[in-house]
Amino acid sequence: MEGIIPLAPSRRKRFYEPVILLDSLRAVYRKENKVTEPDLEATAGKSPKQIFFCFVNKLGQICDNQPSQPLGKTVTSFVLLDSGTIEYRFASNQRDGQELNKVKKYIVDILNILGGVDDEVVNDKTLMAPIFSNILRMVLAFNRPRIEKYIGALCDQNNRLMHCIDTSAEEGLGIGKSVSQALRGLQTHIDAAMNTASDNNDECKTSTTPPPSVVLAVIRAVAHPHYYAVARHAQELLQEINTHYGPTLEEYLKQKTRGVDTVEDSPWSEVRHALGRLLSYFIAIKVLISARKLWPQIFVDFEVEWIPSTEPSLEPPEIRRNAKGIIDRMGRNRATMEAYQRHANDLQGLGLDNNIKDRVHHTKFRPIVHAEINLLDSIMRDEAQAYDEDEDPPRFFNEAEFGRYIGSSKPTCMLCHWYFAAHTSGVQCRSSHGNLYYNWRTPDVLETDGAEADQERNGIIESMIKAIREETSRAIKKRTYSRRKHDSRDTPSGILFGTIRGHDDDFDDLASRLSRTSLGGTDSSQDTSFSRAGAIIEEE
Repeated sequence: MEGIIPLAPSRRKRFYEPVILLDSLRAVYRKENKVTEPDLEATAGKSPKQIFFCFVNKLGQICDNQPSQPLGKTVTSFVLLDSGTIEYRFASNQRDGQELNKVKKYIVDILNILGGVDDEVVNDKTLMAPIFSNILRMVLAFNRPRIEKYIGALCDQNNRLMHCIDTSAEEGLGIGKSVSQALRGLQTHIDAAMNTASDNNDECKTSTTPPPSVVLAVIRAVAHPHYYAVARHAQELLQEINTHYGPTLEEYLKQKTRGVDTVEDSPWSEVRHALGRLLSYFIAIKVLISARKLWPQIFVDFEVEWIPSTEPSLEPPEIRRNAKGIIDRMGRNRATMEAYQRHANDLQGLGLDNNIKDRVHHTKFRPIVHAEINLLDSIMRDEAQAYDEDEDPPRFFNEAEFGRYIGSSKPTCMLCHWYFAAHTSGVQCRSSHGNLYYNWRTPDVLETDGAEADQERNGIIESMIKAIREETSRAIKKRTYSRRKHDSRDTPSGILFGTIRGHDDDFDDLASRLSRTSLGGTDSSQDTSFSRAGAIIEEE
């Protein structure tokens, strides 16, 4: 293996000390209910650029199928390159080669299905309905672990959904009653999906509506055939959610989850998150179809390639193991130190220094290069090689109009956000969800990359150190830390993502245009595959 130029120990120490402190503060502030939720609401846009960014993000989302995995194992990022041939390039945080090949086959099959649809069919809702249904089942089958988690959150031992049904019904007539009825309508479909998930019988063998051969072939390649039965019931649940998830329900849920308790495991917060994430899969298929309408050329004669996940670094940083020592090194900011000393006893009582020591233990500190930065590094290496060989560098799809964008299954973490902001490439990424993960590192710089590459990395790190110290000082002074309980969005509406550079607000689900219905006022018998989520792109 080529020699690696290590990050200077002093710079590594200066970088990780405030990172570890900030993450430890997050842990103790949460115990103290001092964590605040950022307001992620905004009005969705509808430009082709925004739709394209949304499409790239959705490709990542439908591949990120494992919840609550160490190091965010299946978090996936995508980029579309165009060097004469369209290339879909992706990376995941911690998948091995076999797993990445399964993801590749799954994506190739979905893109081929859409690419094989005639233009007159793709613009006809009735003709597209079975294709929509088939792709949705493929996605739900592949994402069964997440689907089951979200459904389980609705009806776990705390029976959150029933709590919300009962409490909204107690409000009597009006919106509370409508919300209660809408939520109650989901119960049958939730029960069916959960019962199938726990059933060991392969329902695919006995179903009166067997899956299309292409769908079953994909499921066999990337998942167990039994997943189809779960996917079928989950699809029915998603259609029911889609029927009722209009502005009235969304506003009601928003009001129920707004305030100081939104970080806690409240029934309303969990129900809102679960319903929003489930509906996001329904919307994802609509986004894919919209992309097929707008850019049919990216669904034919394409290539799909993956970048290997990076190995975790196993060497903990040599940093100070106490908050006071770390703050001392942060530029000796008197106001920050005074703010810390005023509350030091309380913070230590909540285990602040113990949290710091725990995070740098060799069994806990295993930093990786996150998927979106891994992709960026691969593109920059290709670009450097092209220049060395006097060839054309890789170009992003429609770069002149859309710029350079790397999408991801989740909004970026704070460290990725700061990395992209400091990078000289001008590549954009999803905006941050405000969470910080200390198991994070920059891509390796090889000896063959030269001194200039090392200097560029050092410049990025120095910029990040400044931002991290400022955020850490702010958290200490205000005794609060802005974060999200879930690193995915709570709802299918509201803000979807922004860009690090430029002035565009870009939105993942185009959600403000997705649900135009109010509760109980429409006919739910129409084609649900294209009804309540609305048409993302309506061709006039």
